[in-house]
Amino acid sequence: MVGSVATLWRYPVKSMRGERPASAAVDRRGLVGDRLWAVWDAEGRFGSCKDSRRFRRMDGLLDFGTAYPDDPVEAADCEPQLVAPDGTRYPVPSAAADSAVRAHLRRGDVRLAPEGDTPHHDAAPLHLVSTATLDWYRQALEDVPTDERRLRPNLVVRLPGAAAFAEDGWAGRRLRIGQGPGAVLARWAKTTERCRTLNVAQDDLPYTSRGLKSLAGRDLNLGVYLEVLEGGRVHVGDPIAVEADHG
Repeated sequence: MVGSVATLWRYPVKSMRGERPASAAVDRRGLVGDRLWAVWDAEGRFGSCKDSRRFRRMDGLLDFGTAYPDDPVEAADCEPQLVAPDGTRYPVPSAAADSAVRAHLRRGDVRLAPEGDTPHHDAAPLHLVSTATLDWYRQALEDVPTDERRLRPNLVVRLPGAAAFAEDGWAGRRLRIGQGPGAVLARWAKTTERCRTLNVAQDDLPYTSRGLKSLAGRDLNLGVYLEVLEGGRVHVGDPIAVEADHG
């Protein structure tokens, strides 16, 4: 055992603010319901804080909150609520939710849509950051208010006695999260390369140009991605074991 789960994060709509469940079902694509929805434009690209082949930069997405009214256990249960900047809640999917997003973004060509053939997560189903790494990042930004919301992890893990970036050393290893038949088995995939999302304002976190610049000496890497080998259910407080990968 190397540590335990400190916090869980799930983001029902990609690039919008998420929620912190006490527990969550996990399948091969990650936390059930995580980034299952996205804001699509007329060209078939979905909204993000950055531009790429798959993503369209849409400033203002992080002004919206998202949450599931009930704990989803499979994709068919995943109909979240959209929380607009003025606090109004809209069911997803709905014409009212689409209208709220269009009005705020000042774009008439966008709509909320569930995942199709292209997954909405960036590079792997699960994104993990340790509390030691988070502490390093806060210190790197000095006087800029910062917490894990800038990094958008799924799992924040506590590793007693570990140094920052201890999770980078799990390359070629598997993680067992939880105990018994419901434990989740995952494999370290790669380190997480960061983008301008680190700079963007959300909630009470202000815009900063230093969010991404602070990682220049680390090739913009902070945190790690995991692939899911066996699904189950993960809870805050679950123990985490690191094992050799036999497959």
